[in-house]
Amino acid sequence: MSFNTAMVPVHFNDGILFFQEDDAGLLESDSWRISEKCEKTQILRNRKNHILIACPEDSNQHRAVFEPVTDQEIQNASGTKFTIHMYEDTNIPRGLPVAFTTEWKSKTYYMCVVKDGSNMRVEFKEGNVPRRIAGQSSNVIFNKIQFSEGDHQFFMFESALEKDCFLAFEWDENSKATKLIVKKMETTDEVDESLQIHHSSHSSKSL
Repeated sequence: MSFNTAMVPVHFNDGILFFQEDDAGLLESDSWRISEKCEKTQILRNRKNHILIACPEDSNQHRAVFEPVTDQEIQNASGTKFTIHMYEDTNIPRGLPVAFTTEWKSKTYYMCVVKDGSNMRVEFKEGNVPRRIAGQSSNVIFNKIQFSEGDHQFFMFESALEKDCFLAFEWDENSKATKLIVKKMETTDEVDESLQIHHSSHSSKSL
């Protein structure tokens, strides 16, 4: 190996972190770079087997909700199919760094976390995910972590904007909808099924 090459963490597989060589200077210190790897046409489901539907410009403020959806509705509905983009990280990642995009009414949107004081929420912005992100935090990167050791079905997605803040689902009594939220966990040792998210390229999946 030459002195102009560095080893960059790429992805996890069965709990093993894999590395690849990277030319010096291509990755800045403390940054992410998009990988060629991605998982297209992914359907995201919560523990109740409900489908995540993104509505980026919906006037009712429900930017993303989990609903029971039939296979036929998935084929024709906007905002139900996601691409999971993988990133390379200059630091040792807490999980696999990923970002999400979806198609809604013939436009591409990326998922991000918006912080307003102590409150955090999920938003969707028109456009594609960035190819490079500098710094130690990002509102579009999520660390994909196995929900429990050896579990290859459910994952948690921790925001790279703030440690111990995860994508989760929560029933909102006022709107009568199960919304996608960002949830702060005081300790990751506790079992919280609202953090469990499954993704698959199949429209039909029994959980």
